[in-house]
Amino acid sequence: MKKLIKTTIVATATSVLLFGCAGKKPNSNLDSARSTYERVSSNPVVNEHSTEDLNVAKRKLDSAIAAWKGKKSKSEIDKRAYIAEQYALIAEQRSTLLQHKSSIDDGKLMRTNVQMELRASEADAARAEAEALAAQSAALEQQVIEREQRLQAQLAELEALKALQATSSDRGMVLTLGDVLFDINESSLKPAAQTNLQQVATFLQKYPDRTLVIEGHTDNTGDEQYNMNLSSERAITVKTALTAQGIDPSRIIARGLGESAPLASNSDSAGRQRNRRVDLIFAEPDTVTISSIDE
Repeated sequence: MKKLIKTTIVATATSVLLFGCAGKKPNSNLDSARSTYERVSSNPVVNEHSTEDLNVAKRKLDSAIAAWKGKKSKSEIDKRAYIAEQYALIAEQRSTLLQHKSSIDDGKLMRTNVQMELRASEADAARAEAEALAAQSAALEQQVIEREQRLQAQLAELEALKALQATSSDRGMVLTLGDVLFDINESSLKPAAQTNLQQVATFLQKYPDRTLVIEGHTDNTGDEQYNMNLSSERAITVKTALTAQGIDPSRIIARGLGESAPLASNSDSAGRQRNRRVDLIFAEPDTVTISSIDE
């Protein structure tokens, strides 16, 4: 336990130094995760009962700090900070749970002694106290289980998005589909596009809390208004294909941005090809989606 506390003190000092570095933009979520970890790790009860969870929280916090120092996206830093804070809170809850269980054991022993030495009414009171502690312990244990289940479900959802080759951005997870969907100047789907969209539909069916924003984009070849109309038609075509596979249309927003948001220069064919795309943005659900990346 002394070794863990010493490590925590060093880590806290390191975190303070890191957050004082010049040139780094502050991150409130990382600040919150660091504060929660420092509060929880300074509790001797947590250090006694939840060493493993606390060590995981420390590794996750280090990962978030590394992302912040490496100037990764705010979304990525937020996700790593969220994981760190959740593990710190799990450590805190588990330590309270184990402390309750210890109190229950003490209560059982006390009840035995009381039954031997005191009147029956006093023994009943001791038994009632032990039973109340057991009920509190069971409720707390359920909270710990539910928190861990939510965390694992979020991690599984993120891995499913990564399997689709979606990448993290400040807008959420984004899947960019280029020339696999449409021929040049066409808004009808290619036959091969159905495979890509089937995978997207399967994900949306499995995770009904997710919503989707579909953005159509073009290069700057041709008339600007034509490109805007073409990008809108393509976005609507993708939405129609997904709703045809059973996805509620109220979960999907389709819009065209024309040539207004290029990924690359339109001065060469390679750049124009990158700009002709459809972005599928999987909007974040009510809770922050987390990352399973470790440094």
